[in-house]
Amino acid sequence: MLDRLGLEYIDLLLLHQQVGEYMGAWRDMEKAVEQGKVRGIGLSNFESERLEEVCTAAKIKPAALQVECHPYYQQADLKKRIAPYGTAIEAWYPIGHGDAGLINEPIFTELAKKYNKTNVQIILRWHIQEGNVIFPKSTNPQHIKDNFDIFDFELTTDEMEKIKAVDKNLRFFNATLEQQEAQFTNWAPAD
Repeated sequence: MLDRLGLEYIDLLLLHQQVGEYMGAWRDMEKAVEQGKVRGIGLSNFESERLEEVCTAAKIKPAALQVECHPYYQQADLKKRIAPYGTAIEAWYPIGHGDAGLINEPIFTELAKKYNKTNVQIILRWHIQEGNVIFPKSTNPQHIKDNFDIFDFELTTDEMEKIKAVDKNLRFFNATLEQQEAQFTNWAPAD
């Protein structure tokens, strides 16, 4: 993989699904860290009891846990579960898959006016203050620039509490563990 990428090491390698021989994969990732090929390792989509299984057995605790996380699905309970391991949430769908209902929540519109920002910038700033790692996807040059322009203001404690109140425990991606396992079982590597 390093040769294909033309790199000497990888900063962060994630185990993408909690299916197949995930414990063996985690041990192999730990070996890659020990060999200096990878700097940090983490998990993606581990929200079942398999999360604790990996974390308990791990010599190297996950640096990040990549999961769906946005103001409609804030992952408060999951954050409590990973806190003892020092693991950070890495949010995918950080703006709720672009859901207009989420983006146009009145609290975001109110705060966008107050801070002279966009509603999306308010959501991204919320993530930063929550301690979430974010990688908002965009191919629009202006959106990419705007996504970085969130470090010249800070939401107040009261504003953070108002955003906490919009949590609906609403996921936009709902694949069950059984569906993930079926996808893995039916997957075959390309020749």
